[in-house]
Amino acid sequence: MSYTERRRGHGYGGNIRRAKHVQAKRSAWAKHIDSKLKAPKARSVDEWLSAPNRFDLPNVDTNKKYQ
Repeated sequence: MSYTERRRGHGYGGNIRRAKHVQAKRSAWAKHIDSKLKAPKARSVDEWLSAPNRFDLPNVDTNKKYQ
């Protein structure tokens, strides 16, 4: 992935701070349910932001780092 793609929000380099803010604003119940489900890894921050309950984003709503 090129530097330009990362700057446009593609990949995990794009606006991770915003994703963490959105995660912090989610209800305790939503976070609890999300932690119990195994969701597919989001391809980008934007994809996760579009549906945080359907995707996992490393270091935002999961405790593991994806390889």
